[in-house]
Amino acid sequence: MIGTYQTVFELGLRSFPWARVLHPMPFIVIGLLLFRFCRIKQIYQVMGIIVASLASIFFLISLVVFVPHFVKLRSAYVSGRTSVVEGVVENFRPAPALGPARESFSVRGVIFSYNVLDDTPCFHNVPLHGGPIRAGSDIRIHYNDECIQRVDLRR
Repeated sequence: MIGTYQTVFELGLRSFPWARVLHPMPFIVIGLLLFRFCRIKQIYQVMGIIVASLASIFFLISLVVFVPHFVKLRSAYVSGRTSVVEGVVENFRPAPALGPARESFSVRGVIFSYNVLDDTPCFHNVPLHGGPIRAGSDIRIHYNDECIQRVDLRR
């Protein structure tokens, strides 16, 4: 079967868990707004400082956790520390509508499994019941350990 591949996922800035890292930002803004504009009652200013401080701490913790992990995974991909498997998707088990959000499949005996709800830059972003991977798909996967770094589907 000769054909070209289309990349449907690649480890990069788009796959970084931005929502998880930026989640505290609205609370920082609300806290700063309370501090800045609530001059009438001092308790609102104190609450604003507390909310903004706690949200800033959570923001910094998420940066410390997610950024080094992402840099490690991305540098492995960019430097070519990757294995490649090509073939047909077999033993495909999609994530159920209810219950654990685990999806798995194999390609030429290599088993892949991931939680679709994980906050990881590796492949996991499967739209509910409509992800790019399906049983019988002709696929090429770049991976390192348990991280799927790139997914190419044959057109």
